[in-house]
Amino acid sequence: MSSPPFRFFLRPDRIAAVICLHHLSQDGFASEIGVCRQHWSLLFNRRRALSAKVCRALLANPRLAGIPEAELFEVVPVQSAAA
Repeated sequence: MSSPPFRFFLRPDRIAAVICLHHLSQDGFASEIGVCRQHWSLLFNRRRALSAKVCRALLANPRLAGIPEAELFEVVPVQSAAA
């Protein structure tokens, strides 16, 4: 099975603004989208790429309604090791 040609990373500045606007903690927002705080920390600090499940949870979150995907996620091409 081959990996996808790109990965999604969180744009933490935009997410942080929403979290602040709604007076949430990082832990509170993580629980809203269904991830543990440790995993959220890795995603928020861009140490892990977003899974399709987390992307869907972010897009379904009413606090993020109306924010374009391009402001929430950064699409990064995967560099091939066989190149």
